[in-house]
Amino acid sequence: MDFSDDLLHLMTESPRIATHVHAPLQSGCDRTLRRMHRKYRPRHYADRVRKARALMPEAAIGADVMVGFPGETDAEFEESRHFMMEMPFTYLHVFTYSERPGTPAAEEAVKVPVAVRKERNRVLRELAAAKNLAFRQRMVGLTLSTVTLAETGIALTENYLKVELAAVREPNALIDVRIAGVTNGGLRENSLPILQ
Repeated sequence: MDFSDDLLHLMTESPRIATHVHAPLQSGCDRTLRRMHRKYRPRHYADRVRKARALMPEAAIGADVMVGFPGETDAEFEESRHFMMEMPFTYLHVFTYSERPGTPAAEEAVKVPVAVRKERNRVLRELAAAKNLAFRQRMVGLTLSTVTLAETGIALTENYLKVELAAVREPNALIDVRIAGVTNGGLRENSLPILQ
């Protein structure tokens, strides 16, 4: 909820700030968030994320999400999955709940079976992979600002996508790269020069 309108506008207007929003979610189900003692609700979260997307159409938008929190029913998981499907996420960090002795959650009577937790993790990872692929496909044909990395032949876009470069370049250089296609985990540069 720290993504105020002022902060989002600053991110949009400043070339010094990367177009990347990472807003931990944990769950898209209101009841689960209440059991986690989170102060926000899915509707508040959705408002901020959608505002970020409207202001920064090419931004990477990601979240940390958890599956298998004590008491999470099949219906609550489905509500959370549907919420994540509707959000303009470009990646998700999916975690499986594990008991921590001495925490209130560990004392809960209604535990989600480990096998169910693992299956829910798999479902959300598949959703995340599909969203990330769709996001990377949207970049094809665009010219993106990147910084070359020490890793030979790789650059990183301002929205945190790795690009395989058509030619090796010195690290730490700011370059514009025209995107020709997607790779297994990132993007590929067009080998033709960019016309100015």
